[in-house]
Amino acid sequence: MGALGYASLKPSLAKSVDTVDSRPSEMGQVAALRNGEVLGPQTVLKSDHCPDCQHPGLPEILEGAPNFREIPGFPVYGVANPIVSGIRSVIQRVGSSKGGRPVFWHNMREEPVIYINGKPFVLREVERPYKNMLEYTV
Repeated sequence: MGALGYASLKPSLAKSVDTVDSRPSEMGQVAALRNGEVLGPQTVLKSDHCPDCQHPGLPEILEGAPNFREIPGFPVYGVANPIVSGIRSVIQRVGSSKGGRPVFWHNMREEPVIYINGKPFVLREVERPYKNMLEYTV
């Protein structure tokens, strides 16, 4: 058995296994072999942070929190998909700028986001990497 437990590969995939560590070498082959309840067959984790999506017309830029903005006259703020350090920057900026008031964070993504090493990822089907998984279940 290989280091990651690939004991019985389909014959068609067996020739694509890296002989050094007994793991499949192609993403599609790896995805086909998954059997988890969340990260299952034909699914991948896709990066969900796009630092280049910063709108140049916004008056304030917080590192790691693209498109941070404030609704003028209200204690309401918005942000695109932040990384963990960006979330911390937003909480510090919002909380400390208003005398230490509590911050209530509401995620309107309508899908789970997992953070790995401070960066957000979402679950996607291999064949539809840009489609929200909930579009298929609702």
